[in-house]
Amino acid sequence: MRRPLSLLVVASLALLGAVVAGPPAAVAADPLTGRLVDSTGTHPPVVGATVRLRKVKGGEPGAVVDTDTTNGKGRFELDAGPGADDEYYVQVVPGTFQGGFVGDGYVQPTAAGAMTYGPHAAIGKILANPAYIQGRVVNSVTKRPVRGVRVTARSANDLGQVEGADTTDRQGRFQINRLECEDDCYLRVNGAPRGYEVGYRACDAGVVPAWGDACASPIGRVGRVFLDKG
Repeated sequence: MRRPLSLLVVASLALLGAVVAGPPAAVAADPLTGRLVDSTGTHPPVVGATVRLRKVKGGEPGAVVDTDTTNGKGRFELDAGPGADDEYYVQVVPGTFQGGFVGDGYVQPTAAGAMTYGPHAAIGKILANPAYIQGRVVNSVTKRPVRGVRVTARSANDLGQVEGADTTDRQGRFQINRLECEDDCYLRVNGAPRGYEVGYRACDAGVVPAWGDACASPIGRVGRVFLDKG
């Protein structure tokens, strides 16, 4: 019995479509995810930080598998590739915030304090320490900004070691970047060139002449520093 020509055409097209289309594409695996936030204040998101997924080699961080940049909400996604079933380190590259390796909800300074994660882990919120101290130097009486004042951050472990420095602008603002200290940075304020005192930031945000009477400055934003005329 002869088949209608139309049925033969339909069958041929269907067969051709199956050959061209091939097998269905593999579904991408769920990536490893997390959200990086500031450890200080109200924990705002850390935006624009570089995060890497690294293999574990001999118990240490190995080759980089994938890299992402945190978005406006601090979120990142790292893809270990199809069929991955190993454990990985998650590394945060130093920038405006201190770098290190993720573990126990924090960016740890070294891999020794970090954890390893499966390729599809949802880590959740990760606290990162700022790598800066930001503040504003003002006249203690008038509360007006004082420009041209040199502010240095010094380690409590070695007061001769300067961790970083900046000079106040017209608004009295300073920001000392690339710091690695957490709660052991002391601010030294040199107001002499502008007719002001020289000393260390105190617990009440004033300035004292001796380091022994000073307070360590927290990382992040310290607010105003009140400077007396010399």
